[in-house]
Amino acid sequence: MARRQDRLLLRLFYASLIILAAMHPDTTTQLAETATALLLGIVDGAAKAAADQPGPALLAAGAIWITHQIRTHRPRTARARAHA
Repeated sequence: MARRQDRLLLRLFYASLIILAAMHPDTTTQLAETATALLLGIVDGAAKAAADQPGPALLAAGAIWITHQIRTHRPRTARARAHA
């Protein structure tokens, strides 16, 4: 039941953001441009750092990949293994 309440709150939050965006289109545009510039700045900085020091960049990328694999891995149940 708690999950449904979380989804409801999230949908209400999204709806309020959409309403605010409709009420203030200029501010929404400015915010989107700022967020895009921030994201591109982070990516550009990471790319430059990786070009300067590829070893630590590969270690960081490997750690991120392993973390992603751990979080997304779904172990197969004994029943699924028996059918395979």
